[in-house]
Amino acid sequence: MEVIAQLQETSIYNVLFPTIYAFTPLLEPMRTEITGARKTFKYGETECHQLDVYPPPPAYTGTTKHPLLVFIYGGNFTTGKRTRSAPADLVYGNVGCYFAFHGFITIIPDYRLAPETPYPGGAEDLRAVLEWTASAAGNALGPAADREKIFLLGHSAGGVHVMTMLFREPTILASGRVKGAFIASAPTYYDFDVIDEPTARGVEAYYGARTAAVEGSPLTLFRAASEGMIRALPPLALLTCERDPEYMRVNLAESRRMLEERGIKVPLIVAKGHNHVSITFALGTGQGEEWAEDAVRWMRALHQEKTPWLRSAL
Repeated sequence: MEVIAQLQETSIYNVLFPTIYAFTPLLEPMRTEITGARKTFKYGETECHQLDVYPPPPAYTGTTKHPLLVFIYGGNFTTGKRTRSAPADLVYGNVGCYFAFHGFITIIPDYRLAPETPYPGGAEDLRAVLEWTASAAGNALGPAADREKIFLLGHSAGGVHVMTMLFREPTILASGRVKGAFIASAPTYYDFDVIDEPTARGVEAYYGARTAAVEGSPLTLFRAASEGMIRALPPLALLTCERDPEYMRVNLAESRRMLEERGIKVPLIVAKGHNHVSITFALGTGQGEEWAEDAVRWMRALHQEKTPWLRSAL
């Protein structure tokens, strides 16, 4: 985290490559665990509809049944892949291994990207992933998979896809299989007066127009949701990074207040010392993992039907 602390920039595009080069050497000792653990499956018709499954190691003894965790990466709606090219070829695999080591069968899907697949394509692909978990053969998830207890972890644009699916898909909520959604550094609305131009281009590529982005934003969908849908939502948690762009940290703080106006109490976790992208790259390095420890604690409590507690929540 020393290199990250030296980066004064908060712009996502300015910190991306310095963060990659800071953490990828630290992930190298995990190469065997990452590349040897994952199994790849198709969950849809196109080449984009593939996912990797990371099972808990055989030595894990924390539980007899393993909940599922679906991690949805970001990329400003237009980029992203579950397995990246070198030097970042261990990124996201480290996320899968980290949570698998903590007892979660971790699923990392690819999904269709804009502009070829516009809104709400990402959310629809996430719904298809959840449908796949219900019907996947036993050798995909294993006999210890607790298919009735699924958690979602969405980072950046991936968090937007999680919220969009939850706020648009009453059938997903009706199943009761999603037990919690952890939203990491994901905007719930778009203020084009303050977001930077590269981010604005990605948002427009996905939604088609700025007016459509406002109308389709998670916060607009949430405000339009019925009381029945609100009551059916799983527990939510929001995370912001200490070095996120200022507009994003303001966005999440305001969104938390708006959620609470409709009776949903949402913890807001601060990832100390992290920029927007370092939270995922750090997992497995032994540095900057406190936010993930909180996420594990929160999900385990919900899995065991206990009241979750987060040490770094505001």
